[in-house]
Amino acid sequence: MKKNILHAKILLVGLLSSGYLSAQHKVDTLPVEKQAIIRDLAVRFSSESARQKDEVQRLKALGHKEFMIENDNYKQLMGADEKGRPMYYTTLNAGASKMVKTTKMYNGGGLGLDISGQNMLIGQWDFSKPRLNHQLLAGKITYPSNQNQTISRHSTNIAGTIVGNNTSNTNARGIAYNASLNAYDWVDDVSEMLVEAGKGVLTANNSYGFDPMYLQTYQFGKYNTTAQNWDALMYGNPYFQIVKAVGNARDLNPAIVPQVSVKQGYDLLEGAGIAKNVLVVGSVKKNENMMTDDEFTISSFSSYGPADDGRIKPDITAPGEEIFSAIETYNAGYGVYKGTSAAAAVVSGAVTLLQQYWKTLNPNYMWSSSVRAILAHTANDKGSLGPDYKYGWGLLNAERASQLVYSNHKNTLVKEENLADGKEYRLYVVAGKADQQPLVATLAWTDPAGNIGNTMTDDETKALINDLDISIVKKDNSGNTQTFYPWKLGGITNYTADATRNSANSVDNIEKVEIENPNGLYQVIIRHKGNLLQGHQNFSLIISGVSFCYSDDLYVLVREKDNIDAPNFVGTAKQIKASNVIKIAADVTYKASRTVELLPDASGGSKTAGFETELGSKFFAYIDPDCGNVDLPLLYKAQSVARTAGKAPASIRAEQQKVEKPEEIMVYPNPAYEEVNVKFRLENPSKVVIALYDASGKEVLRQESSQSFPAGEFMKTLNVKGLPGGAYILYVETAAQKTGKKLIIK
Repeated sequence: MKKNILHAKILLVGLLSSGYLSAQHKVDTLPVEKQAIIRDLAVRFSSESARQKDEVQRLKALGHKEFMIENDNYKQLMGADEKGRPMYYTTLNAGASKMVKTTKMYNGGGLGLDISGQNMLIGQWDFSKPRLNHQLLAGKITYPSNQNQTISRHSTNIAGTIVGNNTSNTNARGIAYNASLNAYDWVDDVSEMLVEAGKGVLTANNSYGFDPMYLQTYQFGKYNTTAQNWDALMYGNPYFQIVKAVGNARDLNPAIVPQVSVKQGYDLLEGAGIAKNVLVVGSVKKNENMMTDDEFTISSFSSYGPADDGRIKPDITAPGEEIFSAIETYNAGYGVYKGTSAAAAVVSGAVTLLQQYWKTLNPNYMWSSSVRAILAHTANDKGSLGPDYKYGWGLLNAERASQLVYSNHKNTLVKEENLADGKEYRLYVVAGKADQQPLVATLAWTDPAGNIGNTMTDDETKALINDLDISIVKKDNSGNTQTFYPWKLGGITNYTADATRNSANSVDNIEKVEIENPNGLYQVIIRHKGNLLQGHQNFSLIISGVSFCYSDDLYVLVREKDNIDAPNFVGTAKQIKASNVIKIAADVTYKASRTVELLPDASGGSKTAGFETELGSKFFAYIDPDCGNVDLPLLYKAQSVARTAGKAPASIRAEQQKVEKPEEIMVYPNPAYEEVNVKFRLENPSKVVIALYDASGKEVLRQESSQSFPAGEFMKTLNVKGLPGGAYILYVETAAQKTGKKLIIK
């Protein structure tokens, strides 16, 4: 940690005193199994803490120092490893807001927002007490009396980087400068984080780690007790995100840490930096005037991954050099620091701003898995396409992340779902050429605590427990399929290789699929390998570059085809940009964002491709509200299309045309292979149950609506893949009647 101390001689005009909340948000009632997990964790963490405190006393009696300061880094003896050797925590310290573009979220920042941490509370764990009366921090920090009361430079600097605020020195302003801190020393960090998570704190900053000089070679990259405990904590608290500095080990003497030279700085992860769910942060050189998205460079000290099982770590990078903030010397003291500690503080502030912004648009905060997915999805890539073990997914980009949040249900989707054991999740999206955006889907989940392996160096045993997989499938007109897979890296034996995407990822709990030039209909599929612990797994799914989409999870409104008399019409439905040619006798389902537009054909002079059908077509166009929940009525706009090249215009009608009453239910295709569509009509509003029975009368599939459908025609798409071939009976039950159809599954 290098520094330049500046003694600012300024008058303190006024202090921003932001009262912090006892609970940032109401903690959701947890399932019984999660409550039991948290109770067990509290007992386990307390027992482990007591054991390690005994180890500290044993090691002190052998002559090991409890506290040290080396090269401005604070070190404290925390206990012993599995072989009784001393383990030391060490601090990792080395205008960041402009580089990661959190300034865009501030009042007047260009996005029309006013997001700076108002009423948000962050947890900070560090060596000891920050200088509470510093002009950047006065009135913003709670620090318990039973903690280490030594005022330290590192904790003061990190606190200032996260929440510091003083109108007299805006150059030192923190990332979430209107937020507050609950600060602690690091002695009982995991137990205290468990308590704070239960109170509703969303983000915990941990700018420290185990001192690499006291680690054995096999311990680098190895899944360990600390990583296991932090993963368990987050699995039991799905909104809680721990942020940790990756470490500064590449600056160390290779004679002490051989990986610095033997492995070119790779394989330097330690402690909780190997945890699956923790957001591990590397440092890049500060560059406030980036001209391109990739105009940044890794810091010379920032540790590289991977985890021994090949997982992508660090997860993200942020500026960690030339960070100007508070120091502890007196209330107007400032310094310039560098280190992954500072980079982690930047990310903690940015995560807090994203959660604050999300809450302004949604009733609840995001799961931590959604936070990680969004950051990976929107990061600035560096070097070869895809992630690597230096930068992770790239440089944090808060502007792009907040734009994605704003565009949810427009051309992006942020979904929080649950996958049951033995099931699949499918979503259909259309990505077109209109805006030339790539189609990108990112999956993330908070995985249960992993198992600890042996002490073999570079043990590649997977830490992953619930192994989810994402893929995107495209089917052409001939029925041929093309599968797009997520990025993955070469692992501990091939750590310098470029990322590939030619098969499933079996080690990471963040997976990202990118299709650079999409065109047409795609199916996003989430599956899992093996059995899921506790029979299910929550996951977050981020998709961008979507023209429109639909899902078999939601019901679909029906409008019959016909021409529109007026050349332009605005009515009630949803927004869609349709560019497909509808084949004869086809049924087409669309689902999109907040407004649906059926635009004219490009041959008429418009630059936007339109919607047309072949001559003789008879079809229904289904407009689904969107890929989330919205309120009816909806708005749609349609325009007539001139007949060109043997094709006839078609559109959604302005008024419903009287047609002959169709069959009460239609089931197609029949026979079915992987999916079957069920179309039905309701004369009156009703909830709907769709059930499938095999030849013995056993119910094998059931879907119930949680709300009443309005009167009209609807369609559901059922996934029957995996059911044995044979004859089945499919029933549609409403408040008025129950109707059955025979279905053959091949």
